[in-house]
Amino acid sequence: MRLASVHVVSHAQLPRDARTRHAQASLGQIHRLATITTRRPQVAARSVATPMQAESPARVLQQSQHGPMAATGYQRVSARLLGIANQLRDLGVDSDLKVPALVIAGDQSSGKSSVVEAIAGVPLPRSDGTCTRCPTEVRMRTHGAPGEGGSAVWQCRIKVVRNFNSTGKPLAPGEAHEKLFCTVTDKAHITACISAAQAVLLNPTVVGDSVAGGAERFVPLLSAAEPGGRAPEPSSAMRGLGDAAGYELQFTANKVVLEIVGAEADLTIIDLPGIIHSHPKDPSLIDVVKSLVKCYLAPAHHIIVMTLPAGMDAETQAILQFAREADPEGRRSIGIITKPDKIGPDERTEWGKLCNLVAGARAPTGVPAAAGGSRAAAAPNPHLQLGYYVVKNPGQEQLAAGISFEQARAAEERYFADHPLWASAMKANSLLSQRLGTNALRDGLSALLVDKIGEHMPEMRRSARAQLEKRQAELMRNLWRISDTLAQNALADIRGGSLDFYQELMRHYREYGERSIRSTPAFLVDTSLISALNSSDKGMHSSVDGGATATCELSLKELVSRIKDGPVVKSAQDAKAALEDERVKIQLRQLKFPEGYMTLVEVGQLRKRHLGRELPGFLPYSAMEALLSQFKGKHRDQATACLAAVEAEVHERARRVVGDQLGRYPRAKGAVGSALCSHVESLVQETAAELDKLLAREDGDVFTLNSYEYEVMRNEFLARLKRCYKQLKQPDDEAMPEVLDMLSELSRHGVHFADFDAAFMAQHTAVDDELYMAASCLAYFKVAFKRMQDAVPMAVRSTLLRRLGDPAALEAAVWRELLGAGAVAAEAVEDSYDSSAAKAAAAVAALQEDPQTASRRQHCVAMAQKLTEALQVLNTPAAQL
Repeated sequence: MRLASVHVVSHAQLPRDARTRHAQASLGQIHRLATITTRRPQVAARSVATPMQAESPARVLQQSQHGPMAATGYQRVSARLLGIANQLRDLGVDSDLKVPALVIAGDQSSGKSSVVEAIAGVPLPRSDGTCTRCPTEVRMRTHGAPGEGGSAVWQCRIKVVRNFNSTGKPLAPGEAHEKLFCTVTDKAHITACISAAQAVLLNPTVVGDSVAGGAERFVPLLSAAEPGGRAPEPSSAMRGLGDAAGYELQFTANKVVLEIVGAEADLTIIDLPGIIHSHPKDPSLIDVVKSLVKCYLAPAHHIIVMTLPAGMDAETQAILQFAREADPEGRRSIGIITKPDKIGPDERTEWGKLCNLVAGARAPTGVPAAAGGSRAAAAPNPHLQLGYYVVKNPGQEQLAAGISFEQARAAEERYFADHPLWASAMKANSLLSQRLGTNALRDGLSALLVDKIGEHMPEMRRSARAQLEKRQAELMRNLWRISDTLAQNALADIRGGSLDFYQELMRHYREYGERSIRSTPAFLVDTSLISALNSSDKGMHSSVDGGATATCELSLKELVSRIKDGPVVKSAQDAKAALEDERVKIQLRQLKFPEGYMTLVEVGQLRKRHLGRELPGFLPYSAMEALLSQFKGKHRDQATACLAAVEAEVHERARRVVGDQLGRYPRAKGAVGSALCSHVESLVQETAAELDKLLAREDGDVFTLNSYEYEVMRNEFLARLKRCYKQLKQPDDEAMPEVLDMLSELSRHGVHFADFDAAFMAQHTAVDDELYMAASCLAYFKVAFKRMQDAVPMAVRSTLLRRLGDPAALEAAVWRELLGAGAVAAEAVEDSYDSSAAKAAAAVAALQEDPQTASRRQHCVAMAQKLTEALQVLNTPAAQL
């Protein structure tokens, strides 16, 4: 299939007068803008435009084909819209606000650069193979400063824009920049300047701004060049780069910008490197160019202008495939057929297809269908709803002969007027002429750009407002003065931050308490486990375990019965085995029961090891001390863990506070962070020493003045232990009268028991000594637990946290870090020593702001100012269309 076989069917089959009316009614939004100022009747809304329907409004409104557009209502509206777009580009927010632009792309050697030259009226670099190695943005303005005789002075400012580093990664917002390279006032000099600007971008390491002279060293010698003569001589730095094949990069996403004043039209065209399909040295460059082109085609605000050489199969052109991917419906794609002379006069079939493609008509009668069959030739093209243009630019021989732009345009007009086939086609379809030639293309592209700008105007306003709010919010997060930051954050800490910190510390204190609970003693008596603490002591409600541990007694038989396929407990031996079961251990942890325990047998063995010269019936006190020591010392591990957790929380809080308050000042952040860290560590050491004293007192002595509570609890534990040992069952209601009668009988014989329990406790057992020792141990640790539960957190709070909040101590620590310990010590002992000057100098040095933060804020300030101005532009009456 040849290129011309891809075409669009339109209204060309209508009678001529009907076609004229149809074309005039299809102007759509642009024509509607013209009627606003000319007071013409409003036209019908535009449907999907065919190529002939999308004709240039300049043509339909019978404006001049050559030179600037006439001063009509359309011209005034379009000039205002294009002026707004130009102002946004001048502000540097065109990318941020997605200002519409024309992106021209095509395969290598498709005539793309010639099209840009013809539209812009300036020569571009030419060479064998690829000559466009980076995006070239051409910003054309018709207005200019008045020159002699009132004419506009032609001028081109060439800029280099760096948005990517040498590896192709995007630069940070503050690092990206657009810099003036040179200003050209002679068209004959522009090619050399563009080549030099490209070289600057393709050699980022060699040409970097850090090198003396920067990019300016590569500007051609314009001052020595003759006006209208040959190209200026390259600078010595440019000559030193050598041939382009040896450049550091072969392609770059950074771009060269040409700002042309005094152009033939108000347009912005982005010329992309030609798509390559092979490279002799580095095949990876194929994908580099492919990615670059696709990146520019993707944005919805870009109008895709693709160059397609005549006489070639369009499906073999990669640009057509890329355009379909980016614009599946073809609503923002337009085709430019280049090199129409490649189809010879005798190739009437191919010429007929090309004519139909541009006119949007079915194949004329007598012209064979395309290779794909008549259906393929007549079917509407699913792409390029904006249609096609045909241009005829000078060939290599004409360029070598020095043909001027005026001569090239005149030759192009003669080509279409004198070519028998084109002349015949234009005679048969008068609207076809509006799709032929560079002047028609320039007018058509201007109309499309105006249409797109008007369509995107509401979205640009919304985007400008949203981005301005975003920049202003970022500036508020990076206030200018440190005092403002500190004041605001201090208030925030009072309202919420300090409460969060306090709640985190309370969590660590509770964890310390829970670990301490599990380090208290417990005794296994038969199949019951008896601990020193009940549910209330553990901070648990009895509903958690159904009241089973409300009195610090746990029946292992009942516990394992709740475990599916759990161990069987019928004897004391079974109970010991069950306590080694992981499932039982999990249940004990949930109930906050101690991890370790002793049996009465083990207590008896300990008592016997301490027997001495005591008379029968007396317990050796050393045995009691030894039993207590079995469970002492465990508070130390729990207290150390508590202090470590609080220390980590304090360090994290200090790091966060220093980062929040001083993040923009690296030196101050480092100094204050180091000082605060050292200060915290010294306080932690003092707190650890305080805890050592506290724990040494607790572990090194057995003492309590709380004798009443101790005795009450010892008796309660003794009763519970004895009942478990004897496996006593309380008399039921039926047996209770008999029990009371027996107690009364004993009373008549002088033996008085207040109740059944009193009589039971008087009963002698073989392990009375062991039971008494166990009961005493449980009672003592219950008393000790209550005093140690609060003592450790209070020591941490008083020695570490309260002193950490002392402003004077903290300030002294900071000055020690900034000035050195010697200066602080001298100030403390010498009344005459004045450190204010040293402190002021140290503070100034410390509060040097982070360059990246400062750069980011400057970028935000600049962008906020630009966006504010952009909103003013977008809200002017000229933009309210």
